[in-house]
Amino acid sequence: MAMMENFNRTLDYLESALCGEVDERKIERLSGYSYPMFRRIFSILTEMTLSEYLRARKLTEAAMELREGSQKVIDIALAYGYESPDSFGLAFKAFHGYTPSEVRKGKPFCVVSRIRLKLSIKGGSTMNISIQRKPAFTVAGINFNDIESSFCSKVWQELFSKCSHEELAKLGTGQSYGVCHDIKDCRKINYMAAYDVKDVDKAKAMGLEVLEVEETEYAVVELQGKVPDCIHHGWKYLLEVFFLEQGYNHSGKPDFEVYREGDMDRDDYKMQLWVPVVKE
Repeated sequence: MAMMENFNRTLDYLESALCGEVDERKIERLSGYSYPMFRRIFSILTEMTLSEYLRARKLTEAAMELREGSQKVIDIALAYGYESPDSFGLAFKAFHGYTPSEVRKGKPFCVVSRIRLKLSIKGGSTMNISIQRKPAFTVAGINFNDIESSFCSKVWQELFSKCSHEELAKLGTGQSYGVCHDIKDCRKINYMAAYDVKDVDKAKAMGLEVLEVEETEYAVVELQGKVPDCIHHGWKYLLEVFFLEQGYNHSGKPDFEVYREGDMDRDDYKMQLWVPVVKE
């Protein structure tokens, strides 16, 4: 329950800061997560970025002030972080469909309500999750920083254009991983298409980047379904149900998509998600 309370307290703070600068350290204190990790969790839970949500809330509140108050458009624009009436007007019309002056005169406007996290009962919808401590291991592959999540498949394409599956499998056990690490911005991720490695020198000679993974504890989620849909469902269940019920948080260390042989476009494809956790 602490995660839900912390999440909502953080949203309360963000709401109070719509007309000011966001204090990232305060978000870290309130949420219990680093600012980048909070943004990532927010995006997974709401299916929108934190920036999109705050922009929508600002434009919603601005429209209400225009309709109900007598402030000048320029004052409202500046209050919500726009540098000029023109930039405010363009953003306002793109969001609401009407200009600020039209909304003031009675035209309709869009409303995005405040988000609150609530615990709900998910009848019959469970996932097979276990807590496992994994020893340290090493992976090697191709790493791309600051990419959209939709670009991950291209990272794999880049890896296989450089080395074949057979060559990569010979470096270790043949296990492949999608590694998400060192998140700085929820809109972008650092993603590595990688294989388990025992022969580090050979991997480096092949031009691959090597990542040493320290021993840690993971929530291991058994997934079934098409990729990436099953991965998204696994993350949603972890954050909306499992973490809340069991009192875990993401530790901030790298998390892993653990792939198995098979057709990833089939409904019966099976893989795992390893999410590093700490108890609240």
